Amino acid sequence: MIRNLAGEAGAGQARSSPSFESTLLLATILSLACAIALVFATFGFQPELQATLVSAPFHHKIVSMLTLAGGGIFVVRYAGKPGSGALALATVLPGLALLLIGAISDTSGFPLMGRSDISVPSCVTAMVLLSLAPLALIIGVLKTGVTTRPAMAGATAGVLAGALGAAAYAFVCKNDGGLFVAVWYSVAIAIVMGFGALVGRRVLAW
Repeated sequence: MIRNLAGEAGAGQARSSPSFESTLLLATILSLACAIALVFATFGFQPELQATLVSAPFHHKIVSMLTLAGGGIFVVRYAGKPGSGALALATVLPGLALLLIGAISDTSGFPLMGRSDISVPSCVTAMVLLSLAPLALIIGVLKTGVTTRPAMAGATAGVLAGALGAAAYAFVCKNDGGLFVAVWYSVAIAIVMGFGALVGRRVLAW
């Protein structure tokens, strides 16, 4: 019954109305753009930005986060459209695998706690804050879908939003250790995921 309702949702609307998938993709692109703009508005353009953009550690961070975000899109789609396939849950594995590979092959010599005493709290806090606007946008998209498990749907939105916020923060993050990225970027995403579950439980409930 739920699958039928999901398929018939919006059937009486004009055909020109955007689909759930296209709205989600647009929200994801806007979220990443807003997060990047907020990063540079807050931290400014660093003198070493050009060197950062061509460095291997930056490539690892940005590719890992964008791969995780790509999987997050499919997971959010699954949460917003029941019956679209539970295999979507496996699409976050490539991003997680890249983080794990980065941690195992880390030869940077940078400590787990970062370059300074405030590296962990400042980085995690920044990534969480950068993810809040994307989280609001993505949950807004989920409200147009058919969510049967509000808390889970909110959690999936948190994964996607957290990955986008972390990808944006990678432009100014000075902690390049693969182990640091694997642990603390994941912690930030997990925090946003938990917050998304709490919000989704209330906002996405029928």
